[in-house]
Amino acid sequence: MSTAITLEVLPARFGDCLLVDCHRNGERPWRALIDGGPSDCWPRLRDRLLEIPSQNRHLDLVVVTHIDHDHIGGLLRFFEDFRQAVPGLTVGDVWFNGLAQLPDPDTGAARSVTEGESLVALLGGRDSGDALPWNCAFGGAAVMTPDHGAFVESAVAAGPTLTVLSPTPKRLAILRRRWLAELDRLQRGVPSDEHEPALPLTPLSDLERLAAAATTNDAAPANGSSIVFLLEHQGASCLLGADAFPNVLGAALAGVAQARGATSVPVDAFKLPHHASRANVTATLAALAPAAHYVVSTNGDRFDHPDDEALARVATLDERDVTLWFNYRNPRTERWDNPALQQRYRFRTCYPPEGTDGVRLELPAHDDEATLGRPGPNRETTG
Repeated sequence: MSTAITLEVLPARFGDCLLVDCHRNGERPWRALIDGGPSDCWPRLRDRLLEIPSQNRHLDLVVVTHIDHDHIGGLLRFFEDFRQAVPGLTVGDVWFNGLAQLPDPDTGAARSVTEGESLVALLGGRDSGDALPWNCAFGGAAVMTPDHGAFVESAVAAGPTLTVLSPTPKRLAILRRRWLAELDRLQRGVPSDEHEPALPLTPLSDLERLAAAATTNDAAPANGSSIVFLLEHQGASCLLGADAFPNVLGAALAGVAQARGATSVPVDAFKLPHHASRANVTATLAALAPAAHYVVSTNGDRFDHPDDEALARVATLDERDVTLWFNYRNPRTERWDNPALQQRYRFRTCYPPEGTDGVRLELPAHDDEATLGRPGPNRETTG
């Protein structure tokens, strides 16, 4: 049984840090790093990168999905230190929408690249004297879709196809208007979300009621600018949701479905947007991307994610056997480890082994039977 895609959800506290391998016969894997968690997660990420055999220590793609501390903080440390901290590591391309790429809301044009120099320096692209490739797959322009409901496919030779679903020009233009305020938050390590008081944990029972609960959608400009893409390789598929707005991601998925003559885009794994926030995982979005595996990346120490409503919306979608993956076991997530609830709603849960954090999913090639994956960090010994 061959594995097409390996998705590692590294322990990144309340943030995202994902390592993706697309396996290729006779060649090293095509490998991507998506976000780096908050800044104090860099040592754990460094240690994981050091486990990659030195002869294959290459990241084909590094994605900075958006300028929020729980996604970009660890990558700032990465770009500053990786040349010394991870000997031999090279980077093929960096996807990041800085000020240089943000469309002007009046003219639709992007500003000159020089206006993005300050943030590029933070990413280590200039100060080191060895500039990193930047949005090469898009000719140096913004990583974005042409419009709401549209998408962009980027195929890698002998590798995966990446279908970009977010952001839209409108979302990047809105971010540009808020750029200085959002950058100030980033530099102070403050997420763009407004913190809400924690709700008391209650027993889970009626998931249909939770799924149907009225909730407001996310409105944070940084989250709306998230780079989101569908990754497909050897018939396996993984939707990497960053902190995307549900209406933006949903409209693009509907566009992909229509182009493929379908009503939805079924995937093997869906990394739920915004750490499974009820403001980002709607019933409409869940129906557009039904998955076998739903992945939650957070320890809940900020904003008390995942939200019960979000998980209920995917757990009650049709009558399917699905798996909820959590990269941390804590009082909030372990409530879903309830045999009676799982039997009633046909889902199972997967957590890291006791005493560890982080999970790893192995998605089989199209002709293979489904692989449920296994928890815990990868210990790679071969290329």
